[in-house]
Amino acid sequence: MLKDIPYSTLKKDRRGYGILTLRDQHSFTFKEIATEYGITLIRAREIYNKMQIKQIRLYIRHVSIALGYSDTSEVYKVFRDAYECYQNPTYVRAYLERKYADILAEYRAGEPGLPDAFLRNPPPLKQSLDEQTVSRIVELRERRKASFPVIAKELEITPERARHVYDHFYHQKLLSWVYELQEAAETPEERRAIWQRYMDQRQSAKKRYETLINETNNHQAR
Repeated sequence: MLKDIPYSTLKKDRRGYGILTLRDQHSFTFKEIATEYGITLIRAREIYNKMQIKQIRLYIRHVSIALGYSDTSEVYKVFRDAYECYQNPTYVRAYLERKYADILAEYRAGEPGLPDAFLRNPPPLKQSLDEQTVSRIVELRERRKASFPVIAKELEITPERARHVYDHFYHQKLLSWVYELQEAAETPEERRAIWQRYMDQRQSAKKRYETLINETNNHQAR
């Protein structure tokens, strides 16, 4: 049986809630927040994101209880679909606040959610993008050198979704090549080395794919 958690628990982290409020209600930049609290810009962003996740978890639990569910699985599916679409927790919060507006307004008991202006015109919820749209993202990024915000505006998605799709496009291409190389390897050790060489790296999928292609072409040219 689910037990509800008061929304006021979010405010127990006074600094975290303050950062959440400054960002959401007053449109502070992370640089301004960092200056306000005497922390680094990276730390300001980390705290904000942590508070967003806490808020989302509270939302999921409370909505599940309000709708009479015995667990959070149904509402979690809503969250998961929204995150798959937006790849941005702020837009996910906005989606939940629109979808369950009355439930969450009562739950917050006077505490603000996201501003109405932000909630009003979100990108549409798109569960999947067709191959033509994926190709368009790659084309805009590579041939026109468009930024992800510019790509997002044209295709009515979030910049994070545009980046995610672009990275995933090269991840899939890289994975296909790596599997092919592993099939030609003679020993388990060689297969592991191939995986570590091209998959266990912090570089972007595109950069790793380009490294693989260049090394393969150089090897064939010898």
